[in-house]
Amino acid sequence: MSVEQHVEKNGRLVPVLYLISGVMLVAGNILPSAAFLFYIGLISASLLVLRGHITRTNIYCFLAPYFLTLAISIWNTVFPYYLGIILAVLLGDLFARILYRILVHCSGKDYAFLVIPAFLFVFDFIFHNIPAISFIHMIPVLSPLSTHGFVIKAATVFGGRVVLLLVALLLSAAARVVSDSKNIIVGGIVITACALLILVPNTMDLSADTEVSKEVAVASIQGSYKSPPGTADYEDYVNQKFQHYMGLAESVDADIIVFPETELGIYDTENKADHAYRQNIVGASRQLGGLTLFIVTEGNSVTRSKDERFISALLLNDGEIEGISRKRNLVPFGEAKNYSRGKDYDVYETRFGKIGVSICYDINANTVERLKQNGAQIILAPFNDSGFDFVYHNIHRYFPVIKAAECAVPIVVANEDGISQIVDHNGRIIAELGYGEKGSITKNIEIKNTLSYYLSFGRYLEWILGIVSIAALGLSLRRRTR
Repeated sequence: MSVEQHVEKNGRLVPVLYLISGVMLVAGNILPSAAFLFYIGLISASLLVLRGHITRTNIYCFLAPYFLTLAISIWNTVFPYYLGIILAVLLGDLFARILYRILVHCSGKDYAFLVIPAFLFVFDFIFHNIPAISFIHMIPVLSPLSTHGFVIKAATVFGGRVVLLLVALLLSAAARVVSDSKNIIVGGIVITACALLILVPNTMDLSADTEVSKEVAVASIQGSYKSPPGTADYEDYVNQKFQHYMGLAESVDADIIVFPETELGIYDTENKADHAYRQNIVGASRQLGGLTLFIVTEGNSVTRSKDERFISALLLNDGEIEGISRKRNLVPFGEAKNYSRGKDYDVYETRFGKIGVSICYDINANTVERLKQNGAQIILAPFNDSGFDFVYHNIHRYFPVIKAAECAVPIVVANEDGISQIVDHNGRIIAELGYGEKGSITKNIEIKNTLSYYLSFGRYLEWILGIVSIAALGLSLRRRTR
């Protein structure tokens, strides 16, 4: 019996089951409390594939929830008008066609259970490693795994995407065993190998240099500000907002204080139009003590050129500017129209350790990796998720966790309207301020030079597996086309 006849015999229920599987995959990605649904969705989709229920409609039903969630909750804010929805529909159809052709080619073969794990791995790999398209904000399909400490521990060695491949392979192999209980040898071997690779890093001390140079108290400030009704001018608005955030920080006692990505002043490279703003920031730094990080609009009051306008973070030490970091990755169609990209990845030597700064959208790219390679012992990460819904907030909850684990560096996230976190060098969230909450979180973290096994060799393994997987899927697609 052909695949099409088999599907027809099973009626209209199969597309609904694929749709439910796709919904569970998305729910597991965007709801940390429902991460288990990701595993159920992946197993159920694998079972449907292994039992021959493969049609273009079925595969589109499986992928549609993911892309529609992108369109409704994320891209409609990032991209203008309905471009995000159109892009999501077209991409969903494209990837459904690709996956369908590969599955049909591999249907009935012993290695058919490898297709979905390889597809998920390649999908995440492409959208986070290929420069031409990495700016597109996708939902990382490893999000649910970031809620489990033993999985994140494995990512300190292999990286997030390889761990995704291992987990997906384990689940798909389990589906193969269930669908063909008389032939469990291959599935059993794959399950055992994947489980060992995930668990072994949890039995190892992966710190190459465990000597703690010092322990510092770090704090994140969170809370959005809405200007009162009236016609206050720009300077009044910024001053009022500045006082609002200082009020949130007044009871904080920490060595390093991070404010969110919201404009708290102007930094004029000509030092002509920013005296009042600079006095506010310098005075606040002295009042709070230690290191403070503020976001400002940096520009040149003489030229007024976009080439000299940046979203910048000022790092101050008791009123003295220690460094200026410019945002390197700008939100498409919004920030990109009004600001220029920063190009430096400087790390600042301070009395509290070597500090690197990653501003919001920077975390999606390789900013943390480059700062770590330049010697950063801690990353300060101001965010601004205002204007987005809970889907976007939970996506951004994932990035600092996986980046901290992969790069073996603590990350301090301060979010204007989202989720603030303090994450240690193992990717463990040691303090968190939830969505919609206002205030601060403070924790002590260890400053030490920890070797990143992922940066040392894990990322090369990721690229090798990425290239091999792309080649294998491409070969299957080419044979099917012929």
